[in-house]
Amino acid sequence: MESLNDFEIAILKAMHSRNVYGAKHIRLEKIMKSGFPTHLYGEAKKAIYSLMKRSFVVYAKKSKNAIQLNQALSAEIKEVIRQDYDSP
Repeated sequence: MESLNDFEIAILKAMHSRNVYGAKHIRLEKIMKSGFPTHLYGEAKKAIYSLMKRSFVVYAKKSKNAIQLNQALSAEIKEVIRQDYDSP
């Protein structure tokens, strides 16, 4: 698996902390703005789309323009987050 950049890890952490799996979903704009300064919204959006290409994040079925974490990859997502907390 390719390594994730800091923005991608931050997006995963923000969504995982909100437990956005399964039936839950969050608007793309809301997660893009969670904890990022306004001048970095573009980088956050690129990170979200990169995570979508890697299947960590998927579109929610219930709402247009809403996303959720891929429940099938929850173990890998938790491992990425755990490794980030363990690194210096």
